[in-house]
Amino acid sequence: MTANDLLTAKVTVDLSMSIADIRDDLAVRALDMLDQVRATMLEPYPRKHPPTFTAANIATMCGFDKQRMKYLTTKLGLPAGTQTGAGRAKLFSLEEALAWIHATSARAKRPEGARGRVVAFANFKGGVAKTSTSVSVAQKLTLLGRKVLLIDADPQGSATQLCGYAPDAEIADTDTLLPLIYGDEPTLHYAVKETYWKNLDLIAACNALQDAEYAIPSHILQDSRYEFWNIVRNGLEPLLDEYDVVIIDTPPALSYLTTNVMMAADAIIMPLPPEALDFASSTQFWQMFAEVAGRLPNAESKRYDFINIFMTKVRPFDASKGVQGWIRKAYGDRVFPLHVPDSKVQAAALGALSTIYDGKRLDVDADGDTRMTGEQYERLKAPLDALAEFIDDQFINVWTRETEVTA
Repeated sequence: MTANDLLTAKVTVDLSMSIADIRDDLAVRALDMLDQVRATMLEPYPRKHPPTFTAANIATMCGFDKQRMKYLTTKLGLPAGTQTGAGRAKLFSLEEALAWIHATSARAKRPEGARGRVVAFANFKGGVAKTSTSVSVAQKLTLLGRKVLLIDADPQGSATQLCGYAPDAEIADTDTLLPLIYGDEPTLHYAVKETYWKNLDLIAACNALQDAEYAIPSHILQDSRYEFWNIVRNGLEPLLDEYDVVIIDTPPALSYLTTNVMMAADAIIMPLPPEALDFASSTQFWQMFAEVAGRLPNAESKRYDFINIFMTKVRPFDASKGVQGWIRKAYGDRVFPLHVPDSKVQAAALGALSTIYDGKRLDVDADGDTRMTGEQYERLKAPLDALAEFIDDQFINVWTRETEVTA
């Protein structure tokens, strides 16, 4: 049977669906298939494991020569790693690597009394690498010695998935932002979960979080003075003494939730592929957010530590380079100097519910097969490393200024 025959046959089939059909058939079948895939191919929580590190990895992260490791192991009582076989290098667990980082890193600590800072990753559009970038940056910040909280504010729950939890199977409404939004909880302490990645905690999301877009207007109808834009900020504020950095992954829309996150944030990162439609959407995003926020009380006093555009999925084509030029002209110095290239390796990692920091060094050859490589891994990781270090450096500056003012 030809392709045309197949298309003709499909025309005669009744493809209509009711809402009940979507709920009872399409959604159930899709979720069942996802469960099967998880069980056979992927690594859902709790089978997802953190990466291991070599001595060279640790030396690079801590900023000293590898030859000093034996001396520092004895002097500071640091983990010596585990021998994996005769003649093979020792490996260090994530927890052991973090012990080395905390003991030897020259990076400034958050001063006592200085609160943690909040970064929102935001964009109108889906498919711009917003979630993978936010989770990757959160992981890297822990490797800089920070304690990080990742908040998934997107009902799709993709960040939750990358952190090892299955949104629909393991996350209940009460595990999300919803109890705070309903007014049942005064702070977000109730929702914090540990993840497989030490020093990276999570406030998860699931489909039920979409109810926030109905619950918030209901509050407004009951009380016209209700500060709907400060729900997340008020619930998050008591946690900021416990975390150095809070990363929030937003929905791909300027919704009530996104507005809450943007008003709670100290900084904003917009992941942006250099495509014409994505660029056009980004300009609308800022205009609409400015209009919405400008109508809020005391909006003029709101200042962000920084706002940056981070180009993702960059392809080495002439058309892409043209749009890169538009982005740089439009946003100037706010465009981060490094970008993440478009890569089948990144897609392969996300297909396995992993980020580039999960230690799966996959490459894709001309035949579509995956193989281990170091060069491709480093090329993808370098801009994310740099972005996380930039964020951390900016917050160190903020903490330093705050300390000087209170001294």
